[in-house]
Amino acid sequence: MRQYGEVPPWLAANNTPAVVSATGLGTGGGAGISTPDSSGFGDINVQVGKNYSTSWNIVLNFPLFVVTFFVAAEDAFGTITQSTAGNQLTISGTGAHFAGAGNGKLFKIHYEWSVSK
Repeated sequence: MRQYGEVPPWLAANNTPAVVSATGLGTGGGAGISTPDSSGFGDINVQVGKNYSTSWNIVLNFPLFVVTFFVAAEDAFGTITQSTAGNQLTISGTGAHFAGAGNGKLFKIHYEWSVSK
């Protein structure tokens, strides 16, 4: 508990993204964001259906304009690329092979949108 007059902890500006599009993830597949406090990083939890495509993409929309990203993903996603346009980040992959797809297994993509201080 904070004391009277104590400065509250500083948090980054609210810039938590939302998934606006996810293609190639199969029937029942989808993606969702997991970030604790909009602190400049997070994970995309991806559920993949059995009839997924080896080529896929996920588009994130950020409330604020963002220029620089770091993206890392499990080998199951294949070769990944990223591109930005305005406040959107598109993450794409080719050569995906999701072992255990359709069985409720979650795959993760990590993103960072701010520079460490």
